[in-house]
Amino acid sequence: MKSFLAFLLFTLFAFNIYSQNDGIGVWTQTYNNGGRIYGASINPVSQNTLYVCSLDSGVYKTSNAGISWIQCNTGMTYFHVQCVAVSPSNPSIVYAGTDSLGGWTTSGVYKSTDAGASWTIVSAGIYDSKGIQAIIVHPTNPNIVYVGVFNAVAVSAVGLWKTTDGGTTWAPANTGVDNKQILALAFNPLNPNVIYAGTSLADPVASTGPCKIFKSVNAGASWTAVVTGIPQTSTDNNPIRCMSVSSSDTNVVLAGLFLNAAALTGGMYVTTNGGASWTQKHSGLPLTTGTLPRACLIKPGSSTEFFVGIDQSAGTGIMGMFRSTDQGTSWSDFNGGSLGSSVTTIRALVFKTTGSPTLYAGAASTSGIRGVHEYSWLASGVGNNNGDVPKTYNLSQNYPNPFNPVTKISYQLPLSGYVKISVYNMMGKEVAVLVNGFQKAGYFDINFNASNLSSGVYFYRIFTDKFVNTKKMILIK
Repeated sequence: MKSFLAFLLFTLFAFNIYSQNDGIGVWTQTYNNGGRIYGASINPVSQNTLYVCSLDSGVYKTSNAGISWIQCNTGMTYFHVQCVAVSPSNPSIVYAGTDSLGGWTTSGVYKSTDAGASWTIVSAGIYDSKGIQAIIVHPTNPNIVYVGVFNAVAVSAVGLWKTTDGGTTWAPANTGVDNKQILALAFNPLNPNVIYAGTSLADPVASTGPCKIFKSVNAGASWTAVVTGIPQTSTDNNPIRCMSVSSSDTNVVLAGLFLNAAALTGGMYVTTNGGASWTQKHSGLPLTTGTLPRACLIKPGSSTEFFVGIDQSAGTGIMGMFRSTDQGTSWSDFNGGSLGSSVTTIRALVFKTTGSPTLYAGAASTSGIRGVHEYSWLASGVGNNNGDVPKTYNLSQNYPNPFNPVTKISYQLPLSGYVKISVYNMMGKEVAVLVNGFQKAGYFDINFNASNLSSGVYFYRIFTDKFVNTKKMILIK
């Protein structure tokens, strides 16, 4: 058995010596609470701290980039949470919004002033249905917050609400808005006076359009429809569910429109002039009635690399993650690993830029894959933990070993160069790629999260131009 396994691994390694891909190459599940993840937000000061919210069980938090999570609902009396937002200027302050089914006194906006340890409802002044679809917090003032409300039974809803005192009082902020069913909100990251709002159907009772994007340049005091290029007839019922503004070129905005109309006029739209005009850029994505872009994200620091999470309400097409590296001109499948093969509804996306660049996705399938998943361009926890340059190559034994489900792998490089570190099961199948790219000489640690793997014996292997080594580790759950 040992000789056969050695031969199998050697053969596999030989075929993979020159294989590379654009990143680490696999999604791993960092948490599964059994619920549908609808929203996510990251602490911009300490990006190892993230919050996600579930439509089934409230808010969850990690302080170590997804290695472990805790449920944090103390003070909440209703747990159908649809959106969550951390204050960029005071990350101890977090806001969360629920759906409207909990009733007048329990649905609405919750606020935490102690980083999620406890919550208080702060939406008494909002007299819409309390179905909070989107929350954004001013980048320099944690007391200024905007929320978007969808009211399925009232055409005359307020839709856009603003507080300047941390939720103590709220006021309508919808001057110029003629469609008050708000599903998405987005700040210009360099100018918080500029805000975009995306709407649902103009008449939710009659199920008629059009759906619109509005823009404010005066902190919500007034709004203007920016819909050139976006379908605008009464039969164009394409709700704008998600939007993202580039941080490197704030004239670039990505918007996701449902493809509910038979004419297939929805899909992904891009503006490069701050909303003055929009262009449908959907090539490579499923173009069928019922395709629903649920979450979209422009990679921080980029104006050309986009991500979108797709749902398929009709159950007849491809779902899951897609990626574009050419500003939406073409899209490609970005699934695999713990997300499966294009069968997962993604409703939340957030990107960690510090340390190992990592994309987190919240899965929300009605039945099937759920929880939080991550895709790292370098493995979570990779870092040069010593300023010295080692004299020899080395791959250390993982610690702890046995482990469940996280373990640390250390290695050292005396020379800069290409490095690949992979994990294999007993049959020699590659189950994770932890590092795949150029690294400078130094000492490194990797936190390997095996939450998506079953108990058993695994092998991890380092390959460089001048050094190859393999070690065994044991996962016990």
